[in-house]
Amino acid sequence: MRASPDRDPLTVTRPALLQDGGDRAFREFVHDLLAFTARLQAIRDGFGGFLGLTGPQYTVLISIAHLERQGEVHVGTVAEHLHYSGAYVTIETGRLAAKGLITKRPSAGDRRRVRLAVTPAGRALLDALAAEQARVNDILFAPLEAGDFARLRALLPALVDSAEAAQARLAAAVRDRRAEAAE
Repeated sequence: MRASPDRDPLTVTRPALLQDGGDRAFREFVHDLLAFTARLQAIRDGFGGFLGLTGPQYTVLISIAHLERQGEVHVGTVAEHLHYSGAYVTIETGRLAAKGLITKRPSAGDRRRVRLAVTPAGRALLDALAAEQARVNDILFAPLEAGDFARLRALLPALVDSAEAAQARLAAAVRDRRAEAAE
């Protein structure tokens, strides 16, 4: 879309995301979201550091701990829950197992699958973090009221799905542009 002399080109065209015909509010929203995401990742990395782990290792460990309450946990369960690849979860669970924080055993229902479980040492680490984690999360999400939280929880899965579709669209555009440049 071409820019007018007094306006930059639009970065979004959906009417719901435009204000007064412009995308300024949308761009501010995206930039604030990027800033929040960077801080959220830094906090996740801090939680990992508190435990002597990387941020992703912490995320995998605590996810296994929470998912265990619902039944057997496998690499695929964690990968789907975190929107990570199975290969990545396999690598990180191998590292957690080497540290003695989780076990990897054949599944009772299907011996070809690996059942993941948090060890007592892994639970002790998570327990040691819990009080500080609660204080940090209370500060991080202080602006949210119950209704805000419910609405965000309802919206985020759809945003994750649309982000995956947007990534695929962008990857196709990059491939097309490279192919054009190579001609």
